[in-house]
Amino acid sequence: MEYMHKFHYKHSNDVEKEFKKRMESTNIEKLDLTICPFRSNKNLNLYFIPTLYTMNLVNNIEKNNSLLRELSLLLPDGAKESLHDDIIANELFSTNQIEGIKSSKKEIVQSMREIKERNPKKPRFYSMLKSYLKILYSDNRLPRTTKDIRDIYNNITASEIDEKNKIEGPLFRKESVNVVTVTNRVIHEGVNPHYLIEQKVQELLNFLNEDNKIEMVIKIAISHYYFGYIHPFYDGNGRTSRFINSLYLNEEYDKLTAISLSRSIDNDKKTYYEIFDTTNKVINRGELNYFIDKFLGFIINGQKMLIEELKIKKSQLEHAKNIIMYDENLNKLNDSYKDILFIMAQIFYFSSEEYTTVQSLSKYVDLSEKTLRKFLNELIDMKYVVKEGIRPAQYKISEDFIE
Repeated sequence: MEYMHKFHYKHSNDVEKEFKKRMESTNIEKLDLTICPFRSNKNLNLYFIPTLYTMNLVNNIEKNNSLLRELSLLLPDGAKESLHDDIIANELFSTNQIEGIKSSKKEIVQSMREIKERNPKKPRFYSMLKSYLKILYSDNRLPRTTKDIRDIYNNITASEIDEKNKIEGPLFRKESVNVVTVTNRVIHEGVNPHYLIEQKVQELLNFLNEDNKIEMVIKIAISHYYFGYIHPFYDGNGRTSRFINSLYLNEEYDKLTAISLSRSIDNDKKTYYEIFDTTNKVINRGELNYFIDKFLGFIINGQKMLIEELKIKKSQLEHAKNIIMYDENLNKLNDSYKDILFIMAQIFYFSSEEYTTVQSLSKYVDLSEKTLRKFLNELIDMKYVVKEGIRPAQYKISEDFIE
């Protein structure tokens, strides 16, 4: 089936006939969600038709999810935690990149470390990081009310919204807002006034949470479009919406699938913005197939990137494990030396940071910090470990040793 906007350009004389045919299709999904395209007085009901192509995309997501689960299932604890921290750092960095927020992956990783070490001073992105960490390590409550959406927005955008974009309404913005291109051409106006924003956000939540035959991942794709259409905040809509997507993806799939969306979108922002613009147009007549298919493609691409990286990292770790296992010098010492090095190899390959601290290492080995420091100093003398800094001292496995 050709997407409606493409059909319009290719067969303009037959558009009405084709639209009627789609509306009368036996498998059409007509939604209780409406839009009014920019500079138009037409109210359009959103709909999509489940095609074989779309269902194949859903199946691909399922297959990739199973493979991700299989690749990560038997990872040792150090590798697993390092991997989780790395994908959160990637996701936050990418979601900031999409929105034009200046941050570095190093800064995000440092903030995450401070949170885990219970530093009393709240670092930058504190609320945002805590929210994503909860997806990995806690039970999450899915949003049900408009206030839940405002709470998520507060956490995801805390301290990162300019004063001029602060929300002055009870839950959402009071004034109108325009979405513009890089050349400042207005392409969309968010829903207005406040009561209508509330109404449409609640309609969106009802759609997401209702039990029906529509595949959840398709509902997530639709919700992402509709949240962008409503545009309930002056700034931070994309970050908030992508986090909500992660919450719902986490209910259906592996955590790695749930937290790989922003990175994929960041790799093709041009397409990301284009699918919103196309779906908003009058000539598209409320059809969601194009947006759904492209959005599912973003999920798949995020999964594929992680799958390839995991395969490489697992191969590298296995290589390092064999070197550690059969090293003649280490075989003369007790097994704790090997344990320490294997943990450091996991962090080296799976973490955003190659270096680690005594405090971090002590979580994985049954040694006091004093004994751990002693063993590390011996491994430094053997040139198996490299040390950097003093307070705190940081350690990493020697690349010459494992490579």
